[in-house]
Amino acid sequence: MVSLDMKFIIFLLLAPCFMNAQNLEKHQWKNRIIAVSSPSFGNLKAEKQLLLLKADREALLERKLVIYHLTNSGYTLNFGEEEVVSHDATNGITAFSVHLIGLDGTEKFRAKELQKTQKFFGLIDAMPMRRAEIKNK
Repeated sequence: MVSLDMKFIIFLLLAPCFMNAQNLEKHQWKNRIIAVSSPSFGNLKAEKQLLLLKADREALLERKLVIYHLTNSGYTLNFGEEEVVSHDATNGITAFSVHLIGLDGTEKFRAKELQKTQKFFGLIDAMPMRRAEIKNK
């Protein structure tokens, strides 16, 4: 079970763009999350990061990854599969960043520059739970 401190860290990271905590909790122990944050939709770095990720969709699915694009006006899930826009939101996202959150709900990696998908896959594939998934295939 994730400690209260860990949930609070995740809440601080992603809560500004989520309407309630259930959005995060629905992924715990089911999905890993890559959260791409930018001040607005159409941000050049965010769009490039999302394109890099989208190019490896099969590998994302294999690793149980869901992709959020978080902005000051809402978020999208899995490249637009779900979109929530709020014209009243002021989330305070001032720059591009990308975060990897593990199955346990804790942040595993954070960067302020574009990342190749292999960076995420390498981190995930080294995790004990992922190694067990590969072994049990």
